[in-house]
Amino acid sequence: MRKHWLMAPLALACLGACTKGVPTVEDEVAEATRLAGEDFAESLFICDPKSTKIADMLAEGVEQLGPTWAFDNLAFLGNSFVGVWVLNTSDGLILFDAGIGEADARDNIVPGIKKLGLDPEDIRYVFVTHGHWDHYGGAAYLKQISGAQIGLGEADWELMARLEPGSLARAPYFGDDLADRPPPERDLVVADGTKIKLGDSEVTLLITPGHSPGTLSALIPVRQGDKTHVMSLLGGTAFPRSLEPTGFMGGLRQFEASVERLRQISQEAGADGTINTHPFVDGTTRKLGEIAAAGEEAGAANPFVLGSDKVSRYYSMFLSCLRAAALRPMGAIELPPMPSSPEEKGKE
Repeated sequence: MRKHWLMAPLALACLGACTKGVPTVEDEVAEATRLAGEDFAESLFICDPKSTKIADMLAEGVEQLGPTWAFDNLAFLGNSFVGVWVLNTSDGLILFDAGIGEADARDNIVPGIKKLGLDPEDIRYVFVTHGHWDHYGGAAYLKQISGAQIGLGEADWELMARLEPGSLARAPYFGDDLADRPPPERDLVVADGTKIKLGDSEVTLLITPGHSPGTLSALIPVRQGDKTHVMSLLGGTAFPRSLEPTGFMGGLRQFEASVERLRQISQEAGADGTINTHPFVDGTTRKLGEIAAAGEEAGAANPFVLGSDKVSRYYSMFLSCLRAAALRPMGAIELPPMPSSPEEKGKE
């Protein structure tokens, strides 16, 4: 039954692109390329298992990105690899992800929040998209200074409890500080569909397993002048190396189901933009640069506002790439060279 369940959406997804009924890897990549067009061309690296985009970026060195307001109430701060989205509400701050470690939270995230004109002590929630060091690293420090609640899905709280000290999920593979990152203590367990209302804002949290067993995604309301928008945040990007769930991954089949569900929910919610805490994935770095360059220019278009049709097309592109990955031998899913233990750090 599972085989038939998988093949039906694959065949439907490739209508117009496949010529022999059952899609091939090449069919799915071609469909992803068509869906990407010029709008999402910079995201197509996710379709290429041999892409060196991430490895090249890490080899060249991660750069700090200045804190930037993407909307009147939503700002990004962090580095070119991973960062934090800050939602400013009338009753405090909600953070999505927490920086890569205590030093990053102390020396970059907190000063960045102050540069935005906000008070770090007003952080009420830190929602961590998944249980890897580059997303939870600064959470315990942020809780210490603000008393904020740290929220993850149940499965990723359990994932963090199983992580071995020094493993890739707990310890960096770039930068000067390669120390192990102990996960934060268990706090708020987020259920699928949870709505968090804080002041004048209400965010919707969704459990979207795939990249990790309990990846957390979100729909985030934002404002620009007298206009309101909804940003759709996919909480995990890198493709797992398995079709089925493991203790450390949600698996490609669950990832596909999660992204399709997020696409549908985003469409129903009227989401007209996407964001990601990895700014290189969906053009966040470029978009922030465009906003900074426009400054106070009257009437400047916000590059994060895509329209609901393009949001749906972005996720459809992502789905075609996932289907291509599921059709490849699992050994073909490659990641950048990374040290796997503390002793190997710095050798590459």
